[in-house]
Amino acid sequence: FPEKPDTKIGEEVLRVENLGRGRAVKGANLSIRAGEIVGLGGLVGSGRTEIARMIFGADPKETGEVYLNGEVLKLSSPADAVHAGISLLPEDRKGEGIVLDFPIRVNSTMAGMGKVANSFGFIRRRKESRDVTELTDQLTLKCGHISDAVSTLSGGNQQKVVLAKWMYAGGDLIIFDEPTRGVDVGAKTEIYGLIYKMAEEGKAVLVISSEHQELFGICDRVLVMGNGELQGALLPSDYSEENLLHLAMAFGAAENIGDDDE
Repeated sequence: FPEKPDTKIGEEVLRVENLGRGRAVKGANLSIRAGEIVGLGGLVGSGRTEIARMIFGADPKETGEVYLNGEVLKLSSPADAVHAGISLLPEDRKGEGIVLDFPIRVNSTMAGMGKVANSFGFIRRRKESRDVTELTDQLTLKCGHISDAVSTLSGGNQQKVVLAKWMYAGGDLIIFDEPTRGVDVGAKTEIYGLIYKMAEEGKAVLVISSEHQELFGICDRVLVMGNGELQGALLPSDYSEENLLHLAMAFGAAENIGDDDE
């Protein structure tokens, strides 16, 4: 993991109170401050992705409230969330994060179209080209030309295009769901560096990952889901697979798992 910068933690950006939806998520409470990278760990099916999708307006919530910078949000769609300043890099990169047949430049600006469109709604090509080139340089995107289809890129570079889209959109909260799944080691390191950069810029960052070592490597604290509920939080001094599993299994027989691995 690249060395984590000493980022200043600011005011609360996200607050979730009593968020729930059926048996998937039961009464979740959490908060994230500006400049903070918070992990969300737990076993597959524990409700991690469901929380992210409700915060992003992709799934309806049945109970609770989501607050951004102290204001309660009424989200009926992801478009509402983007407008409010929330970004989500989804677990299903190819299905939900990018449009594979579209050019890199279109994918990079689609969440912030207002920045490249004129008052009549037409794209200002020169500005688009300049902005996207700047983004791809910043992300060290390996591509032939920004007009190439995203499908021509490697998995790691496709993930960088999703990152470019949300960096261009701006916003105060960014949620990463399995940010490095299917990418090589070099691209992983670069993505971690970009996550740090977003935190340094004052964004609140939520990272969901099945790779617990990834969470321990980059997060300021890790919240643990188990059976649809937030079971507790780990600070860096408590980071261990055993402690995380102990919480994730709702205080089940996690100790035995650690013994078996020795």
